[in-house]
Amino acid sequence: MSLEKIIERILAEAQAEVERIIQESRSKADDIREKARTEGQEHAEALLDEADRQGQLEASRLVTQARLDKRIKILSCKKELIEEVLDRAFQKENFAEKGVRQKIIMKDGEKEVSFDQERLKQELRPMLEKAIAEVLKL
Repeated sequence: MSLEKIIERILAEAQAEVERIIQESRSKADDIREKARTEGQEHAEALLDEADRQGQLEASRLVTQARLDKRIKILSCKKELIEEVLDRAFQKENFAEKGVRQKIIMKDGEKEVSFDQERLKQELRPMLEKAIAEVLKL
């Protein structure tokens, strides 16, 4: 075998080895690219799912807060109505001038005492709240 043929053979084998390495590198690069694409897609889907979950939580929180605000507003209006009803009732009947008296029945007789208007209002308030709640269907 001549030297030229040996060199040609070595070059052919080297060229074949280069082709094999290039093909193997391309295959590995394709595998890496596909794996990165899959991982990226999974990561993007996970981020979208998390964003959706956070959005649902925020929407739920806002609805709950709105319901609470509505309830607070209703209670505030109810309290104002009760105060107005009590004030008007006491003004109409002119309790301040007449004075409200309470008769206390005891074993050994009866006793009449003055009744504080504010105390009377406080005692009437729960009954009025219940009546208003029934009328307004709260």
